[in-house]
Amino acid sequence: MVTEVEKKMCRKSRAQSMMEYAVLIATVSAALVAMQIYMKRGMQGRLKDLANQISPIQYERGNTTSDYTVTRTSSMTENVDRGTYTRTIGDETTTRTGWETVVGND
Repeated sequence: MVTEVEKKMCRKSRAQSMMEYAVLIATVSAALVAMQIYMKRGMQGRLKDLANQISPIQYERGNTTSDYTVTRTSSMTENVDRGTYTRTIGDETTTRTGWETVVGND
């Protein structure tokens, strides 16, 4: 027959085990969040290396020339009423035309 003391010790042991699991999960989660920055940098480096293998000149500063015309049209309504200023912007359209060349990229 199980005594009251043994029941309390069993419950205490279970609670302690659950706390240990919670601390373990929190530690692993914190480590993963901290590693996220370094993993992101590593992935960005790999993508840059792949892009440079395709065309190394494209990503060097000063080797791209371009001439674009950007036209933006929109409708806007402004209303001032008793110290309250309201601005409503309606449909907005942006059009970009022109050219771009990469020097030395044949």
